[in-house]
Amino acid sequence: MKSKLAFFLAAAAIAATGWLVMPQLGTAQTAPDDDVVLKAMREEIARSRQLSTVGGQDLPYFFSYDLTDSENLHITASLGSTVNVAAQHAKIPSIEVRVGSYDFDNTGHIYSGIYSGSRYDGSWPVDDNYQALRDAFWLGTDRAYKAALESIGRKRATLNNATEQAEKLADFSKADPVVSLPKVAHKKADEAAWTERIDRLSAVFNAYPEILSSQVDFESVDGITYLLNSEGTAIRYGDRVHWVVARGEAQAPDGMYVRDAVAMPALDIDKLPSEADLKKAVAAVAENVRALAKAPKGSTVVGLTLFEPEAAAQLFAQLLGDNVRVPRKPLADPGRNVNFIPSEFETRIGGRVLPDWMEVSDDPTQASFNGKPLAGSYSFDLEGVPPKPVTLVQKGVLKGFLTTRQPIRGSSASNGHARLSGSFGARSAGIGNLFVKATSETAPLADLKKRLIQLCQERGKPYAMLVRKLDFPFSGSAGELQGLAQASQQSGGSARPVSPPLLVYRVYPDGREELVRGLRMRGISTRTLRDILAVSRETAQFDYVNNGAPLALMTAGGYLAPTSVVAPGLLFDEIEFELPQDQLPKTPVAPPPPAGQ
Repeated sequence: MKSKLAFFLAAAAIAATGWLVMPQLGTAQTAPDDDVVLKAMREEIARSRQLSTVGGQDLPYFFSYDLTDSENLHITASLGSTVNVAAQHAKIPSIEVRVGSYDFDNTGHIYSGIYSGSRYDGSWPVDDNYQALRDAFWLGTDRAYKAALESIGRKRATLNNATEQAEKLADFSKADPVVSLPKVAHKKADEAAWTERIDRLSAVFNAYPEILSSQVDFESVDGITYLLNSEGTAIRYGDRVHWVVARGEAQAPDGMYVRDAVAMPALDIDKLPSEADLKKAVAAVAENVRALAKAPKGSTVVGLTLFEPEAAAQLFAQLLGDNVRVPRKPLADPGRNVNFIPSEFETRIGGRVLPDWMEVSDDPTQASFNGKPLAGSYSFDLEGVPPKPVTLVQKGVLKGFLTTRQPIRGSSASNGHARLSGSFGARSAGIGNLFVKATSETAPLADLKKRLIQLCQERGKPYAMLVRKLDFPFSGSAGELQGLAQASQQSGGSARPVSPPLLVYRVYPDGREELVRGLRMRGISTRTLRDILAVSRETAQFDYVNNGAPLALMTAGGYLAPTSVVAPGLLFDEIEFELPQDQLPKTPVAPPPPAGQ
């Protein structure tokens, strides 16, 4: 499944265009269907297949028309009052034209997709106006084709100025055509009812005057997606995701800001938690922020650490989720720096990445786990390919990757995991339902804590560490995210930052837990996962909405890929925590006003 945020793509997915040289054709023959959007797409892609060119230009070999008819609703409330309500109906297109051949085309260059001509395809009708849709697809195809010609020209120029590549990979793989056109209807959220509900949820923070900033958001994306391509694929499906987010922030007496957040997504709006459960979740955020504001600062320490199942699932989402996909480095002129982060697993197929009693798989075809719906289930990826279950790690050894239709070393076919918009003319892979399992070395979580304390005593340590929750998806600012990335690279950790813990505790030899604040993990990377000592029998299902931003930054827009991770708790022999030496702001000069009745 995929979803898109209209406010992001309306500006980002539409580029400049000129005019195509088209033959004069009559009305294309189509199968009977009362769907105007589908009819317009069919007839325009049939006409595009007969595109004629002049001057020996590269001919198109692949067309793809993708359109999401989306009803979006965003509601924000704070302290019981509505702050913002934004409802939007939009048709969000993605038109792809590839020129050349499957072996060599216009993608994979640093400037792939960039077009320098005039723009004419920026307006898409909201209603189902057949002629307006035909014109929009025509102009979009024109722009995409001309951008493809520019891109393949730049790519050839780069290759002419460079030595021959050590390994040549095809640029695109073939996929079996799929036809799936069930009737789909919108299921819009009740704006008035949800506005009142979000107001009531945000009022929970009124009982916590020490919280300086708080808000509750409701986001609903209710879409119908169409995808037709020149290979014969024709699909139509419901494309929906809904979620509630609650955030709170306070300031400790020394000036340090502390926060907590929770996000609760569902593919079906009726499967969101009840209002009573949502209130409990919001109240838990408020209680955590209050406790953090009173907690002592943590200190730099290296020691035994237990990640409870939810925190472990968040950790796997980052360390494994970002590395079981392998993006291809784009071509660029010799000597030019490219902003590109490879997978840490790219050359590790057949190597050990976890203990030999652990396994990992990704299976978007599963709809539920232990009776609870999985957010990462979907029928088709962004390229119209049905997903396949993939064994990623077996007996601790890396066995495979999540792939798209862009071939990578060792894999030329897609397994249906193109879930996010990529760079350089290609899609990006993403996890769906990630399952982490252990075949041995498991114990009840309570016993793992006892083992943690016992090892702490044997080694003469004053305390061990317990992580209950990470800040993932990241609820901080883009500036904080940049600071995390710099700190991670300086400490020898992952090139991609790992989110800091929100709830981290010192565990003393007598079993007492003490919440501390301000810590972040140092030197964390995929190598860390090889040092797992044991896992819990209990597992947690962590659902989140992946938007392709670093740490799935909550405030970022883009393509949305709802995701689930199921994982046990993790006991590590050694994790390093550090307390950043940052300047802290002053606390407010006056107390907050009294809470109203």
